[in-house]
Amino acid sequence: MTNQNPITVTNGLVLLCVIAYIIESQFVKTGLSGYELLYFENPLFEPIQLFSHMFFHGSITHLLFNMLGLWMFGNSIERVFGHKKFLIFYFLCGLGAAAIYLSVNYYQFHSLIDQLLNAGIDQTTLFKALETSQYFPQFPQSEEATILFNTPIVGASGALYGVLVAFALIFPNHKIMLIFLPVPIAAKFFVPALLSIDLLSEFTGFSIFGQNIGHSAHIGGAITALLLLFTVMKKSKIQPH
Repeated sequence: MTNQNPITVTNGLVLLCVIAYIIESQFVKTGLSGYELLYFENPLFEPIQLFSHMFFHGSITHLLFNMLGLWMFGNSIERVFGHKKFLIFYFLCGLGAAAIYLSVNYYQFHSLIDQLLNAGIDQTTLFKALETSQYFPQFPQSEEATILFNTPIVGASGALYGVLVAFALIFPNHKIMLIFLPVPIAAKFFVPALLSIDLLSEFTGFSIFGQNIGHSAHIGGAITALLLLFTVMKKSKIQPH
């Protein structure tokens, strides 16, 4: 299902992500590079992070899984959409993922902040503590607020989920073979199952994929893709294959 032409937007995005990872791993040994996506009320947040975070990854495993998924599914969607439309679609899914991730963080963060303010902590003191990654041991919710305020997110996962949704809609019966499952699964079943796991993880806090995963970003990329696809597929008369 992949395009054999090596000169594609998809392959270019994969290459850029690999280069970004190599540069960051070689030159940013500790702390932040400034290209990760931070919570927007953090003073270190910059609008460019809404784009730049899509090219950086937290580990070689994170990079490999995302790039393998993008290469496997992105070329097929690019062939259907065309280079320019695919690139726009990809970035819009990434931006939508970031927007929903930040919105969820905003709700969770301010729920915790309201509890701390109601407990009598001065607002100026509270935010100074947050900015220096400190918290009040007697208030467990202050540690949660500190984590939300200072933990960055990186990766192409949100945009990739948009690509996965597009693949499931355009190639619903294409079988996907996974290393950890013995039988191939049709895309129309695989992608909804993957999204269901993310939804469950977001609401329960339990993740089978490990910790520090932006499940709301995955869901955001998928929602953005659905909104775009129903518009794009209708106007462009794209039919499932």
